Amino acid sequence: MHSIVDRDGSAHFCRMQRCGNIFLKPGADYCNFEANLKRTSLQRLFILPFAALLLCLAVSVGWLLYQTGQDATDALSQKVLADMMGGIDSAINRQLFDAGAALRVVAPDQVAGAANKSPTPIPFPASIGRLEERMWIASGLFPTIGSVISFAGVDGHYVGIRRTAANEFRVRLRGAGEGPTHLYRSRGPATEKILLETENYEPREQSWYLNAVSQRKDIWSPVFIDASSSEPVLMLARPVYDGEQEVLGVVARELSLWPLREYLQALPMDKNGVAFVAEPNGDLVIASNGEGAFAPRNGAQNQHIRNNLKDVAAPFMRQSWQLVQNYLQKHRETAPVTDPIAASAASPPKPGKLIVGAFPSKYGQIEVAAQIHRDAAGLEWVAVVALPRSDFWGAVNSSVYKSLYLGLLVILLALLFGYAILRWVLRDIRKLTLAVRSIGSGRPFAKLNIDRKDEIGELAQSFQEMERNLRTDRLTSLLNRDSLIAQIEFRRRTDVEPHLFRFAVLFVDLDKFKQVNDHYGHDEGDRVLIEVGLRLQNTLRKEDEVARFGGDEFIVYLPGVADEESALAIAEKIYAVLNKPILMANGEHCQIGASIGGALYPADGLDLETLLKVADKRMYSVKKFGGLTFSSDD
Repeated sequence: MHSIVDRDGSAHFCRMQRCGNIFLKPGADYCNFEANLKRTSLQRLFILPFAALLLCLAVSVGWLLYQTGQDATDALSQKVLADMMGGIDSAINRQLFDAGAALRVVAPDQVAGAANKSPTPIPFPASIGRLEERMWIASGLFPTIGSVISFAGVDGHYVGIRRTAANEFRVRLRGAGEGPTHLYRSRGPATEKILLETENYEPREQSWYLNAVSQRKDIWSPVFIDASSSEPVLMLARPVYDGEQEVLGVVARELSLWPLREYLQALPMDKNGVAFVAEPNGDLVIASNGEGAFAPRNGAQNQHIRNNLKDVAAPFMRQSWQLVQNYLQKHRETAPVTDPIAASAASPPKPGKLIVGAFPSKYGQIEVAAQIHRDAAGLEWVAVVALPRSDFWGAVNSSVYKSLYLGLLVILLALLFGYAILRWVLRDIRKLTLAVRSIGSGRPFAKLNIDRKDEIGELAQSFQEMERNLRTDRLTSLLNRDSLIAQIEFRRRTDVEPHLFRFAVLFVDLDKFKQVNDHYGHDEGDRVLIEVGLRLQNTLRKEDEVARFGGDEFIVYLPGVADEESALAIAEKIYAVLNKPILMANGEHCQIGASIGGALYPADGLDLETLLKVADKRMYSVKKFGGLTFSSDD
């Protein structure tokens, strides 16, 4: 039995008879054996091995493309979800802190006494006039439009101040007893009050008052609709006492949900994505898709019921909440209980563990991030961001499949040309794979040098844009905090002589930035931040790095600086540059100034977190007492 391979590469098996150099096939003509042998050898030696090799290469390229897309999607989705949740966390903490701090202004905490002595009470104002002074101070310190600070006394006294505009207020006053409440319009403290109307309002019947008095502690009210603004709100209430620990009344601060709702609706996400905050029982608080905390009651006008996630119209929202609930039931992790009253700007309330994951559902793969917010006053919220995975990698998948089809087409048209093309593609794909692995590791992102107009070029451009967005601050174009920290850690890990590795960090905080925002507006404040970033970059050495830490705070990384004198000299240069006046849009000059604190590695700490804490502490010492940047007496 012998085989003959035809021109098309197919093999035929037949019984043959040998005759010299001729094979005789029964019922067929003679054929030239040597010609057939040469043709068969070339096909087997050249076409089939190359076809097999290129097929393997095509499979390898397809796998690399798919794996690259998966890696990029995972890195991007987790980063986007974490960034969104971090912003939501900051927005919630800011609102909770403002509410708690406003209450502290009116009804301060007790001052701790010396050892073995009871705390020293801070007396509550004995007169309504002194009480109003504190309430006006609280309204001025936390000037949120629509916010209310109020006091309801057990004797019937009531004072409520609501800011309705930048310089306009509504003041509600009632004396002791059961009389009516008078509503006034006012421009501020010590200004004329214009009577608008008389109301029959009994604050002692409100839930926030009753709960605070009965439980004798700081407590949040349930979410309700404020009659004056028609917005969902909730109240943080604190009972106050006299020297005999008898309740004098309740101080309350209203927390409006519209700033949080506006923040969620401004999040950059696809129309299929959703961000929302809910209570553990599923009652909705706020959402980015227009769903509210209350829904109209069927068949009743001007009546509303709480909107529960199991009843919302958006199926994707219901499914996302069900996924989060299933996860929380399997992983009963306790979120830290924080005190909104005792929190400070330096140590804001800490939310629970960030949950980031992908969950299968009937709507496809869902990327979900969730976080629990819980405090000692009874607040418990679950913040959720949910995005379909297709929103992240649909375009990446399209590029992957298009590139794979193009490779197969090239193999069919010309094996040799296809082999060269695949080598070229493989080289660029390897660059993209290495670029994906560098994201998040702190390794400097090298230029890809991929100048192509096809899908691989689009993918490379997407990677470069993604890397730029992940590592830089969008306003100032400086490095962001996470990117700088990752780069420092990468340099420390990869230094050839770790025992000689030295650097300094400076923590720069602008002194008068809040006045700029208040006087000139936030647009001018943004211009000031951009100018400060440019001045810092122009002042530092080529090898130094500067990053925006957040708000009006910046971090400066000084590699190779090992002594206090060198770091102090650089800090003084920065201080001098930032004290130069800045030209504003209206032609005025504004002098910002800065407080700078620094720390040295390894003298002040062996990890970056410790160094930043030391630098931050020294910066606050400079802001408070003045003096040098590096002080050994912390």
